[in-house]
Amino acid sequence: MVELRLLKSEFEYAQAIQLADRVFRDEDHISMGEAFPLVFSPELNQSYGVFINNELVSFIGLVPSVIHLDAAEIQAYSIGAVCTHPDYRKKGYASMLLDRVFTHVQRADASILFVSGSLPIYIKAGCSFYGKLNKYEINKGDLQVRGDFLIRELSPFDWFYLRKLGQSRHVYFEQSINDFSILNKAAGFASILKMEHKILAAESENELKGFIIFGVPNSSSESGEQPARVIEWGGEPEAVKAILAQAFEKGISSLKFSIPTYERELNRLLDTIEKTAAPFPGTSKIMDLDLLLKQIQPFLHGKIKIINHDMRSKELIFNQKSVVLDNVSLEKLILQGDPNLDAYLNDIFPIPLPFPEGLNYV
Repeated sequence: MVELRLLKSEFEYAQAIQLADRVFRDEDHISMGEAFPLVFSPELNQSYGVFINNELVSFIGLVPSVIHLDAAEIQAYSIGAVCTHPDYRKKGYASMLLDRVFTHVQRADASILFVSGSLPIYIKAGCSFYGKLNKYEINKGDLQVRGDFLIRELSPFDWFYLRKLGQSRHVYFEQSINDFSILNKAAGFASILKMEHKILAAESENELKGFIIFGVPNSSSESGEQPARVIEWGGEPEAVKAILAQAFEKGISSLKFSIPTYERELNRLLDTIEKTAAPFPGTSKIMDLDLLLKQIQPFLHGKIKIINHDMRSKELIFNQKSVVLDNVSLEKLILQGDPNLDAYLNDIFPIPLPFPEGLNYV
């Protein structure tokens, strides 16, 4: 008998970890259960599976989060670790689970869903690419070293400063001190590349001014030749640049850094380095347009007013102008922007969303 449902017990989550490890990991990887504790959490109880005679044969991990965008709070979900046992593939189980997840997300009043992949199954289900970023490759000597910051590794006395720097960001996933420490230890995205985390902080006048979490090659694996990756960062742009410049004195030989375009000052400080424009990695889906507009209203306030035009379209009122867009076009504007519309809108859309391959990667 085929049964689609939420996982119920620690034993079933252990089955999910075993299945995910079989599909995604090799002997040099740490276990998916260790790298993604929120995906395989009986306490959260959010992930779904297909069971045949009580055996888990297909799985989809689901994790809730809150995104802070200035004064706005967006209720969101992320999915990942989507896998099916090789003996049970091409039976439509993953698509059935995805439909079940959509229902769950809507019932929970989450307005947007993030997906770590861009496979046809997600595109067919209405997910799309989103966001805009610049991709940099930085080598030793590319950035001038500033002497007004002390660059050092994280100390046990820095946690309150890290929280303050994290919450000063324009847009970020909600993270308590404990969340930060747990997700940093798990090193979810870095673990895919067989890397581990290294945190460097910039201190000035006895106060932390910025931090970067790097994914660095794990000496015990074959990842040693890979460039380091910037996983998460926060603080003053000048402090972040200072960390980048001095990272090469801390055991890093080269690194990659993907920065959302809305981080204008940080991008400006790196404008001497060649960059490549790209969308965010992964895809996303607006689950309820009206709910999303309600949740981002504090961000939109004073910039633009969006009202119903009819059941299928909305009117955007801004800068003594207005434009009517159908709901599909408005969703695309929110996620991807549209340079063909009024230039004023380019400062609002796409709405800033967190870089997905940070600590909260699913």
